[in-house]
Amino acid sequence: MVGIIVMTHGALSEGIVDAAELITGPVTQVETLSLRREDNVNDLNAAFLAALDRVDTGDGVLVLADLLGGSPCNVASMNLRERSYRVLSGVNLPMFIEALSSRDSAGSAEELQAACQEAGAQGVKNINQLLGK
Repeated sequence: MVGIIVMTHGALSEGIVDAAELITGPVTQVETLSLRREDNVNDLNAAFLAALDRVDTGDGVLVLADLLGGSPCNVASMNLRERSYRVLSGVNLPMFIEALSSRDSAGSAEELQAACQEAGAQGVKNINQLLGK
């Protein structure tokens, strides 16, 4: 099963996992990392590498970060030369639920990444426009 790390500014990562568990039930092989105001990037990087080791059981890892160019995404990106895993920015609840529901059936972390990118984009809708309001 593909491991998942959710990395965000503040408590967003814990909130996304908590919200998903209301829908899917308890999750396994998932780690959350939160960058707080008092944290530094070096500590976040050390925590990321440790989380990567915990969730990687040989089927790959998908990292879902909140903001392209933000420190959580940058930390995940800077380790790609030394380690093999997939990274997506712009994490949202539809993306994370897709990751949970498809990671057993995905042929690879790369395939899961593509499915999650699509689900994340499809989860953004203009409700006023849909309702003609």
